[in-house]
Amino acid sequence: NGPARDLPHPHPHEPPLGMRAPVALLATVCVGVGLLPALLAGPMVEVAASAMLGRAAPEFHLALWHGFNFPLLLSVLALGGGIGLYFTLARGKRLHCIHSEHWFGPLTGLQLFTRSMDFLFNGAGRLTARLENASLQRYLAWMLAAGVVAAAAPFASPLLTGDAPGTGARQLLPASFPALVIWALLLAACAWLALRHHQRFGSVVVLGAVGLATSLSFVALSAPDLALTQLTVDVVSTVLLLMGLALLPPQSPHESSRRRKIRDAVLALLGGAGVAWLAWLMLTRNHDSIAWYFLNQSAVAGGGTNVVNVILVDFRGYDTMGEITVLGIAAVGVLALLDGMRTRRPALDAAGRAWTFAAQPLMLRVAARVLLPLALVVALYIFMRGHNQPGGGFIAGLITAVTLVLQYMANGQSQAEALLRAQGGRRFVRWIGVGLGIAALTGLGAFMLGQPFLTSAHGNPTLPILGELPLATAALFDLGVYITVVGATLLTLSTLGNVTREPASPAAPQPRKIPS
Repeated sequence: NGPARDLPHPHPHEPPLGMRAPVALLATVCVGVGLLPALLAGPMVEVAASAMLGRAAPEFHLALWHGFNFPLLLSVLALGGGIGLYFTLARGKRLHCIHSEHWFGPLTGLQLFTRSMDFLFNGAGRLTARLENASLQRYLAWMLAAGVVAAAAPFASPLLTGDAPGTGARQLLPASFPALVIWALLLAACAWLALRHHQRFGSVVVLGAVGLATSLSFVALSAPDLALTQLTVDVVSTVLLLMGLALLPPQSPHESSRRRKIRDAVLALLGGAGVAWLAWLMLTRNHDSIAWYFLNQSAVAGGGTNVVNVILVDFRGYDTMGEITVLGIAAVGVLALLDGMRTRRPALDAAGRAWTFAAQPLMLRVAARVLLPLALVVALYIFMRGHNQPGGGFIAGLITAVTLVLQYMANGQSQAEALLRAQGGRRFVRWIGVGLGIAALTGLGAFMLGQPFLTSAHGNPTLPILGELPLATAALFDLGVYITVVGATLLTLSTLGNVTREPASPAAPQPRKIPS
């Protein structure tokens, strides 16, 4: 821009040959390809297609004239439409208008695109405002509804035609009287939870009863490993939940309206009935199970007769590695969220009872001190026998965690952590790291022998005095599981305890001695 005198060449002129040559070359190539496509473009297209697709490249034919066909008709329509548009705009003296609104009014491409995008964004905003309203209940309701619809879709047609599958031909086991009693207690506990779930502490206790019923079911179905795991997890989770609920009011607010309760009840009934029906269909039919593979290969390939433990530390060792990693991350996450947080417990509770900070009963402290070495011996026994008998590192870790939880309950957090030399729970983070490190190094050790990650080696060496011993490298991996479970449980317990830890009370004044 600027006046003409500021320009080196005030009069326009043709560009030099050096600037016109590239454009002229491209134009010449385009004209040549258009007039002689088979001669000029065919070889290049064939080379490019063969390099990308190889023998899968389809056959093609390039020519200037393919006869009268549909593409030619489209080209004629496009050309005719352009000529008609030209004469229409030229007759209305709108051909050289700068703004396209003078050509087509509100039907220009830009306006159509802009209005379409505005409509889509406004619609998306309205839909998002209805769905994402910061209501966890609504999110869960949509997820459950989508799950119910997706699961019921394959059965929609059989249900409408009356061909829905029913009970299979598999012989069923008789229900004993103890089983009926346990089921009745389980149903009563679930009904209590559904009706009285606002009472947080009571709900946690009833959930413990549900876990106990599950453990008894595992015992009845000859699954002692699962029963031990469920029982110990139930104890530890109940303690941690009670400690976490100590930071919240004893009752949750009644926020659900009648309409929302009806919606939740319908979703619960549909989901529960659907899962129960699918379980019944599966359990009453004969099917090929993969359990026989593990039963046959457990001792041969894994060197252990406890199929459950061999699956966890050998066949599916990588899954177990991921699970203990998640467990450690969760515990460290609790520390990161609650580190430095402090709450003060009220002097009086809702019933007017005074809080007491006195020491725990003497009998509990003595019993905890006596049980500590005994429980550690039991944990060691459970750990050592886990590869061939019910047990293993996970169960042993939970037993150890329960024992140390009892020390917290009997002696208080300060004395318990002083006993473990883990002031403030920081050392438990190292326990998690050590456990994960042992488990990972066990898996990496297989690489040195040219085997896949976490491949277990086993044998039965004969040692003096001890005789023949069944040994497996999976025991080292199980040791990492044990240390990680103990560290993660105690780190969570210590972090929750620090939140409500009482301030150090000043020492009581000593009576002054009166000189004689």
